[in-house]
Amino acid sequence: MQVKDNRTFAALRRGKFTIGALLLALLSAAAGNASAEVDLLEIHGQPLVLTATGQNREEVWNWFDPPPAANGHSYENQYHFLGSWVRVGFGYRLERVKGFVEVMSPYLINLPDNATAPPPQGLLGLGANYFDPNRSVNDASVFLKQGYLEFRDIGLEGLSFKGGRFEFLDGAEYQPPQLDPELGWLVRNRIAQRLVANFGFSDVMRSFDGAVAGYGNDKFQATAMYSVPTKGVFDLDGMEELSGIDLAYASLNAGPRLFRSGLWGNSMLRVFYIFYNDGRGIPLVDNRRLSGSKADTQAVSIDTIGADYLRVVPAGPGTADFLIWTAGQLGKWGNQNQRAYAIVAEAGYRLNEVAWKPWLRLGYTAGSGDDSRGGSTHGTFFQILPTPRLYAFFPFFNMMNVDDAMAQMVLNPRADMEIQASAHGLWLDSKNDLWYSGGGAFDNRSFGFSGRPSNGHGYLATLTDCQLTYPLNRHLTMQLYYGHAFGGSVIAAIYQAGRESDFGFIQMTWTL
Repeated sequence: MQVKDNRTFAALRRGKFTIGALLLALLSAAAGNASAEVDLLEIHGQPLVLTATGQNREEVWNWFDPPPAANGHSYENQYHFLGSWVRVGFGYRLERVKGFVEVMSPYLINLPDNATAPPPQGLLGLGANYFDPNRSVNDASVFLKQGYLEFRDIGLEGLSFKGGRFEFLDGAEYQPPQLDPELGWLVRNRIAQRLVANFGFSDVMRSFDGAVAGYGNDKFQATAMYSVPTKGVFDLDGMEELSGIDLAYASLNAGPRLFRSGLWGNSMLRVFYIFYNDGRGIPLVDNRRLSGSKADTQAVSIDTIGADYLRVVPAGPGTADFLIWTAGQLGKWGNQNQRAYAIVAEAGYRLNEVAWKPWLRLGYTAGSGDDSRGGSTHGTFFQILPTPRLYAFFPFFNMMNVDDAMAQMVLNPRADMEIQASAHGLWLDSKNDLWYSGGGAFDNRSFGFSGRPSNGHGYLATLTDCQLTYPLNRHLTMQLYYGHAFGGSVIAAIYQAGRESDFGFIQMTWTL
C-alpha cells in the first residue's frame, strides 16, 4: 500500500501548496510557451491544422471520515493525486467539408489504493472513483477522442451535419454571434451540460459516436443528435463504446436577435427532448436497495422534456438577470414507471461600473426524489450523462433527490480574471430516498450513479467554496479551488467519525 502524506491538506488550508503542485505549475508554464492551433502545411490551398491542449491538476481530498476497518486499519480518506491529460488533433477543411481527428492521453499518478470503505460509506472521494475501475495507483492510456466529418451549407444555407465521434454539450449547441457576454456566461455556466455532456472535469471525459444535424441562423437553431456514449470518465479505457446505451437529443433554440426588444428583450429560449435507453442489464441504483436475485436489471428507458429561458436587462447602475430551467421525465425505470421532474430558478444583479464588477446571484434547484420505497412508480429525477461538477464544484452531490439553495458572488478583479464564491444549503428532496452522486454511465460494470441511505434524515450539508480562474498568458490558464462541506444529519448518520470534508486543487491548462 502507498504511504500518503495526510498533512498535505492541512498545508493547503494554511495557504501553502505542496512542492509537487509548485513543480506542476512550473512545468505547465514551460509547456505553455508553445503557440490554440498551428497551420502545418497547405493541401490544395487549404491548411492542415494542428490543435493541442493539455492539463495538469493536483487534487487534495479530505473526505468525510469513515470508521476504522474491521481489522483496525484506517481507510484513506485524506490523500492527494495528480490527474493529467494531453489532447492532440489534426483538422482539414476543403470548401464546405471539414475532417477532424483527435487523440487523447490521460494519466493518473499517486491514486489512493485503500479509499473504498464498505457500504454505506463507499468511495471516499474522486481518487477512489479513478482507482476502482483501473486498479492501479499510476496508470495511463491513449485513445481516439474525436474523429468526424462535418458538412456545412450543403444544399441549404444554415444546414450542417456531423458524423463520427465527437463531443456534445446540451444547451451549448447554439451560441449566436455577438452574444451578450453576461448572457453567454449564463448559457455556459448555468444552463449547458446539465443532462448531456463530455464530463469535462474528469481526466478521461466521454465522447459520443453518432451523428448530429443542425439548421439555423443568428436568430434560431434546430438541432438533432443520435449517439452511443463511449466509456471513459473514470475508466482509462476511453476507446470503447458503452454497448446497450442509446441517446437521442433534439432542441429548438431562439436567440436575442429573434426577440430584439419589448417584453422578451435580451433573451434566449430553448425547448428540448432527450431519449435515453440503457439495456446493459446492470442492477439499478434506487431506494429499493435490491440486490442479488432480487435486483432490478431491466432496461431504463426515459423520455425527458424540458425548457429553459434566460434574460439580461439593464437596471439602474448595473444589469439584472434571471433564468429558469425545468424538465419532466416519463418512461420506464426497470420494472417501475418513471415520473420525475427538476426545476432551477436563479436571479442576479451585477454592478458594471464598480471595481471588480460584483455580481450577486441567488438560486434554488429542486430535483425530485422518490417518496415511496417501492411500488410501481420511481420518482427520482435521473440526470442522464451530465458534467455534474459544473453545478456542484465540490462533487459529492448532483441534481438527483436534492434541493439546493445557492448564493453566489462572481468577481472580475481584472478583465481576464474571474472569482466565484458560493454557499449552498443542501437537503434531500425526499427523506425516503437516497443521497446520490455521480455523472452517469462510464463502463459496463457499474450503473454510473451511486446512492447512500438517508436513514430517515433530510439535511445533507452546507457547502462553502471559492474558485479563481486566471490566464497567466495567452497559452496558460491557472485555476485554484477550495471547498468545505459541513455535513448535515444525513452525512452524520453515515460518517459518524467525521462529518466535515474538504476538497481543493491547483490546475494548469495550456493550449498551443
